[in-house]
Amino acid sequence: MATINFKRPIQIVITILLIIYVCYSAGIFSAQGREQFKSLLVDVNWTYIWLSLFVTVVQNLISIRKWHIVVVAKKLVGSFWLLLKYLYVSRLYNLILPTSMGGDVIRIYRLGKLNNSIEKAAASVFVERFAGMLVLLILAAVSFAFMAKADTKLFALSFAFVLIVTLVLGWSATDNRFVQLLKSIANKTNISLLDKIAEKFEEFQNSIRTVGKDKGFLLRLFGYSVIFYILAVASVWVSALAFEQNVSLIHMIIAVPVIMLIMNLPVSIGGLGLMEASYTVSFELLGYSAELGLITALIMRAKALLDGLIGGIFELKA
Repeated sequence: MATINFKRPIQIVITILLIIYVCYSAGIFSAQGREQFKSLLVDVNWTYIWLSLFVTVVQNLISIRKWHIVVVAKKLVGSFWLLLKYLYVSRLYNLILPTSMGGDVIRIYRLGKLNNSIEKAAASVFVERFAGMLVLLILAAVSFAFMAKADTKLFALSFAFVLIVTLVLGWSATDNRFVQLLKSIANKTNISLLDKIAEKFEEFQNSIRTVGKDKGFLLRLFGYSVIFYILAVASVWVSALAFEQNVSLIHMIIAVPVIMLIMNLPVSIGGLGLMEASYTVSFELLGYSAELGLITALIMRAKALLDGLIGGIFELKA
């Protein structure tokens, strides 16, 4: 009997509800709200828009530099520019896959195919991502301290989700007892496929441990992660400045980590609606208009679409 998968219909419904909520919060359903939104568009400062695009390009280069040092440490084949191509292709798939991590599967597949080792490729992406998640959790914890008086239930939910995912992934990727558990289940059930999965996962764990012993490597990795999030804050800040000159950098330092946390919740299709809602709520909590939050989110969405378009061009040429 065929099973019915309710996940995608639920995601579609949540996406639609989030979009309706964002439009309502930003006043798009009222004539006055539409006029305010239109006035923001008319008064846009294009210098800040171009600066925002430049910051995003630098942010992408830093992201690749961070991944590249892991690839080099793992002695994998993959030049900086090839990894940059893989990044843009992954951004294409991020538009249709759940959460901002959906494209990581594409990065793992492409690098694994190039090196004939999915395990080592997965380890390289995992280490790069895991370092970023740890830094994000630390920054978000600081942000929560500043937003303690506000209604931060959604922020708390996203923080708890990412924290649990980080702990589970960290344990399963480094603790040998996880592999032993898989092997034990395989022996009891006589499922050969599960035994093969356990062997591959053991290779994956060993691959992670080899780079985890190098303290200099770890310092560089976390250093680039910090730079990445500094640029993420700068990207949102200059995007907002394009429409409102009095946006505080301190406020963006507080808002961006929790926004990025929320975007990891796998509740909508490609983060559509979820990202926009996180911006409007965050901006309102910090004393700005929902319209400004929405239009800033749309600029960030446009830049993500541009990255995806570049990734699509790379795919067509492949």
